[in-house]
Amino acid sequence: MTETMLAAYYTEDNAPLELRQTSIPTPGKGEVLIQMASCGVCHTDVHFWKGEDELPREKPAILGHEGVGIVVAQGEGVELEAGTRVGVGFVYQACGTCRECRRGFETYCRNSQATGVHVDGCFSEYVVAPADWVTLIPEELSSEEAAPLLCAGVTAFSAVRKAQLEPNSVVVIFGLGGLGQYAIQCATLYGAKVIGIDLDPAKLETAKELGAYAAYTPGDEAVAAIQALGGADACLSFAPSPQVFRSMFDLAAPTARFIQVALPNKPLSFAAAEIIDLGITIIGSADGTRLERDQVMQLAKEGKIRSTIKTLPFTEINDAFSALDAGAAEGRLVVTY
Repeated sequence: MTETMLAAYYTEDNAPLELRQTSIPTPGKGEVLIQMASCGVCHTDVHFWKGEDELPREKPAILGHEGVGIVVAQGEGVELEAGTRVGVGFVYQACGTCRECRRGFETYCRNSQATGVHVDGCFSEYVVAPADWVTLIPEELSSEEAAPLLCAGVTAFSAVRKAQLEPNSVVVIFGLGGLGQYAIQCATLYGAKVIGIDLDPAKLETAKELGAYAAYTPGDEAVAAIQALGGADACLSFAPSPQVFRSMFDLAAPTARFIQVALPNKPLSFAAAEIIDLGITIIGSADGTRLERDQVMQLAKEGKIRSTIKTLPFTEINDAFSALDAGAAEGRLVVTY
């Protein structure tokens, strides 16, 4: 193994990531060194790159948190064998001892660290990660297929779980890009009537191909059709527009659950009476737990969840960022090493 690796550095907002050689990290106690095979490019990466979210450490920094690769070295106390294919997701590690962790809500641990946010991430040829926090990748999945499941897939899966769907319940999914497409597939597993909402006609067709009961552009036709079904029992937002949140109230059935995943750049607003009169529950949802990662991988292994991906060489990572920022990506973008 060589002593240096190629990595993409975020140096300043909106500037191209800088590709340069740097030292390969050494795994410490409880850690593994992973040689990357692929890594998904996530909107969260773009948010940091554009300065919409402030990175809680100094730049230059390595982003990326949907990485899949092979364990090539182990630190002290690690039993995970070299040659094992694993994934590194958004949650790098959590404390494991706080109330949230002990209740199975490690995603909300106040002492958690995020891959590519608090520590260097997967936009590099090698990455170090805690052995207890990597995800085993089924042999039935390619590294490219598995990569976006580690954040986008598990984020959609966890959001759908929070919606508490029942057979024949009505769920509306706003935003039919990569996360929305995963959410459609997850929601149909509950036997729910899944309705997709998006401005892009091509994505409406994709939604129906993935099992959606119906798909509409926003507007009166969608409102009338959904209310004719009794209204939405759950609304999931993967579209970063404040107007989407307002639209949920037009579609909601009494006691509906609003699951907010997207990050609009303006505050959301509602009157107290709007949630009180209908008994609306609003839930924020981010990423997913290690158990949920395992569950998503199993569903993908069984062919119940599939990914729409486009791959690019790692050296073209700036093209991937530009495409994602412009909304020109169909499904998920994955860089390969």
